[in-house]
Amino acid sequence: MLQRWMKSLAVVATIGILFTNCKKNTYSPDEPLANTYTPSVFISSQNKILYALDPASGAYKWQLNVSSNVVATPVVAGDFLYLPTVDTLMKINVKTGKIVSRLQVLKPATSDPNIKVNILTSIISSPYTDGKTVWVATCLGQVFAFDVNTDNLKWEYDATDSVMSSLMVYTGNIIAVTTKGAVHAINMNSGIRSWLNSSAIVGVNALRSSPVGSGTNIYVGSPDGRIYAFNGSNGTSIWQYNIGSVIDGSPIVYGGNIIVGSADNYVYCIDSAAKAERWKFKTQDRVLASAGATGQIVFIGGYDSYIYALNILDGSLKWKYKTGALIESASLVVGGSVYVAGFDKHLYKFDTSGTLKWKYNVSGPIETSPILYDISRTYYPSITGLGQY
Repeated sequence: MLQRWMKSLAVVATIGILFTNCKKNTYSPDEPLANTYTPSVFISSQNKILYALDPASGAYKWQLNVSSNVVATPVVAGDFLYLPTVDTLMKINVKTGKIVSRLQVLKPATSDPNIKVNILTSIISSPYTDGKTVWVATCLGQVFAFDVNTDNLKWEYDATDSVMSSLMVYTGNIIAVTTKGAVHAINMNSGIRSWLNSSAIVGVNALRSSPVGSGTNIYVGSPDGRIYAFNGSNGTSIWQYNIGSVIDGSPIVYGGNIIVGSADNYVYCIDSAAKAERWKFKTQDRVLASAGATGQIVFIGGYDSYIYALNILDGSLKWKYKTGALIESASLVVGGSVYVAGFDKHLYKFDTSGTLKWKYNVSGPIETSPILYDISRTYYPSITGLGQY
């Protein structure tokens, strides 16, 4: 009996020792692993959702439901993505997709001064950023500057008429073009107007073409069928070139050439020095999208649902790909890849030879353009004023 009791005690002691050893050695003192973030391509559409996709595979990463349609291309400043909608400017964590804040500018209501209303609404224009400040314009005619770190309003400027085209920075000024054709240069730090050209583009009421700067000049397309060139230092008119058909898309300047589409179904290449046509390429429908370019190839989508790759030297066709619907989105060209989105609800990725790498269905017609965030920097199409042309 005593011998059995001694054996049992020995077993209990052994178990206790083992348990004690497990408590000491089983749990690692290491902290949880830090989150790992990878590059993302962002796209949004009329389905009121912002998507983050893996640029290598096109795989879904995350999505954010927003309150209204998105027609403007977002920008990234530091760790934040600024997404303009028709009723707000959303500040989003660029890595996680979580909403940080919704920016507002409150003013007394006309009907009752005691009631404050938000006038930071109706945003169709794509914003501009230098990483410290975000500038954005509205269809109500205001241009606002916000501090990225604090969300504080730094200044506001009244452009009088609606701004639907994207903002651009040029020699220290924010360039804003109104729907009636007035070109405003606003000091990017103070919000004070540097110059104004209100008479060069007349007789238009729905100008949407975004300005593009190259060398000493600023270029703007117009619904009256002309490309206008302005002196970037003082806004004086230099020259104009009449294509002869409505220009609703935004031009790019690449290698001294102005590339722009028109409602007459053509893509035009205008020599900026000679002020003469170098070539034009005929598509099967209107061309309202903006181009992208790399090497000697220009990429542009059309209302005929094709994405075209054209030789910059003579406008000859290198390849084309038929999507499922019209294309208004600007082409984004990054590191040997071409991203194009359309009204068939898909974002496409090609290599520059025309091989389809992947496509992703966002379940809504796409007007906005894609941007690529590679953790260290962001790549934009040219119409945002942040592009490479």
